[in-house]
Amino acid sequence: MPPGPPPHSRVSRADWLRVARAALVAEGIDRVRIAVLAEELDVARSSFYWYFRDRDDLTAALLDEWEELNTSSLIERAERPADTITGALLHVFECWADPRLFDVQLEFAVRAWARGDDAVRARLTAADQRRIDAFVGLHRRFGYTRTDALVRSRVQYHSQIGMYALGVDEPNAARLRLLPTYLEVFTGVTPSKAEVARFARWVRSLER
Repeated sequence: MPPGPPPHSRVSRADWLRVARAALVAEGIDRVRIAVLAEELDVARSSFYWYFRDRDDLTAALLDEWEELNTSSLIERAERPADTITGALLHVFECWADPRLFDVQLEFAVRAWARGDDAVRARLTAADQRRIDAFVGLHRRFGYTRTDALVRSRVQYHSQIGMYALGVDEPNAARLRLLPTYLEVFTGVTPSKAEVARFARWVRSLER
C-alpha cells in the first residue's frame, strides 16, 4: 500500500467503506468488488490501494465496522449500571429502537454472507455468543441463577433477531403499548411506570 493518503484525493477510506457497506446491504458480498466500487465513486481503481491492501482487507474492515456497531453497542448497553433489572433491560432496548446503535440491514447482510463463508460464519457465531454472554451478565447482576440468566438471555436475544428476520414492522406506538408486558415476561418483574415513561420519551425523541 502506498504510504499516506493520495494527494488531492477526492475520496477517503471512509468513502470506500461507505460504498462497500451499501453494496453489501443492497446486493450481497459478491457485489463488493473493487471495480464496482470505483465506478460508484467515479475514481480510478488504483486509488483503492492507498487505503487497502486488497479486497480481503476491505471485507475485513467491513466486518470490523459491523461488529463495532452492532455487537459493541449491545454489550455497552448491557453493561451500563441500572437500579433495576427492568431498567437494565431498557438500556439494551435502546439498541433495538435506534438504528444508529444497531443496523438491522447490515446485520442480515452479514448473516447472508456467513452462509457462504465459513470464516465469516465463525465470526458471526462468536458475536452472537458475546452478545448473549453480555445479557447473561446483566441478569446475573440482579441475582438470577446461571441457568435462569442463560435461558432468559437466549429468549430475549433470539426473539428480537427472529422478529427482524420475519420482517415484523410495528409502529413505535404499538411497541410502547406492549413494552411493560415484554419487560415483565422477559424478567419476571413489573417495571415501574416512571421507567416505561422515560423510555417512551426517549423513543419519541428519536422521531423528531
